[in-house]
Amino acid sequence: MRDIYLVESVRTGIAKAGKNSWFTNLRADDMAALVMNELMKRAGLENKKEELDGVILGGTALINDMSTNIGRIATIMSGFPYSVPGCTVDRFCSSGLQTIFNAYAEINAGWGSELLIAGGVQHMTHVPMGFGSLPNPNLDKFTDAHMISMGWTAEQVARKFGVSREEQDLMAYESHANAHKATVDGLFKDEILPIEVDAPQKDGTTKRMVVDSDQGIRPTTTMEILAKMDTVFLKDELATVTAGNSSQTNDAAAMTLVASKEKCKELGLKPKMKLIGYQVIGVDPVYMGIGPSIAIPMVLKRAGMTMDQIDIWEVNEAFAAQAVYCTRELGIRNHPLLNPRGSGIALGHPLGCTGARIATTLMREMPEYGAKYAVESMCIGHGQGAAAIWEWVG
Repeated sequence: MRDIYLVESVRTGIAKAGKNSWFTNLRADDMAALVMNELMKRAGLENKKEELDGVILGGTALINDMSTNIGRIATIMSGFPYSVPGCTVDRFCSSGLQTIFNAYAEINAGWGSELLIAGGVQHMTHVPMGFGSLPNPNLDKFTDAHMISMGWTAEQVARKFGVSREEQDLMAYESHANAHKATVDGLFKDEILPIEVDAPQKDGTTKRMVVDSDQGIRPTTTMEILAKMDTVFLKDELATVTAGNSSQTNDAAAMTLVASKEKCKELGLKPKMKLIGYQVIGVDPVYMGIGPSIAIPMVLKRAGMTMDQIDIWEVNEAFAAQAVYCTRELGIRNHPLLNPRGSGIALGHPLGCTGARIATTLMREMPEYGAKYAVESMCIGHGQGAAAIWEWVG
């Protein structure tokens, strides 16, 4: 394995999808292009775009302004030379992390690529969850077809593994509290690219504003407020999953710059993080959310590491039901650095972007908390899970 590093990263603020999204009037490909250019600028390569060997962009539901190989379109819109290729990767919730692994694998192959952008973008206002979907009519011959609904699978996890409504609401409360504190303390400032947009107002007009924070954080959330929210996906007496203890749908982009040791030396780039393990696994689609509880032990074993060596745990909160189960099963539910700045419930879960967003946040968290190793993990729609181990080398 060659020495390959993450040398820079940046993201947008995360807008809350819907008619009031801050990014309603910003296309997904334009958003991605803005972040790609900022990434090159931060790396000191804004005038050396020809050095880039390619772009690998994560995204899912690839229609509307997410369509026509958005990885290539965004590369063109960024003003890169036409010689710089671009592609799009869809592994649903882990697409942004998968792109980083793909960049590592491409560079490691030694067939010419030495410097790649890997990241993700998702515009769930322009492409709502499930929009354009045409599930296979024979799916129920292979699995329970209800698994197409991620919220339904969250209910199944809660019921099978005894995750209470109170446990879910507590994780949601903690997510918002941690994200709000991190925002107030300015901990996201360095990782977010401020973007000027025409944002919709409640009266139907638009207002020019700078987006430099995350829209979905609710600092006034309390356990009492969460307890009053109705369940969404199932309505029987066992139902526990609400909008309050589920991740949001969002609009955002995040990018990382991946480089070989040799390219770092040539261009004067400073290595910051190193991927030392990556694992994707499949699980029963009915219990989609349990993926991290299986992928994390597997990736640690393959890396020859143990749980106590990990300093920071970033386990995406697709739903509190599955995140509570996974972290409880792994014995890290009360770890002091479990999602220390919030996760999917408060910050949001823009599907194609989340994996790169978490890596971008870790690039700031690891030196801040003096961490040597961190784990990034998420469940993946339709029955998968992914986990990565990061080493700080900065």
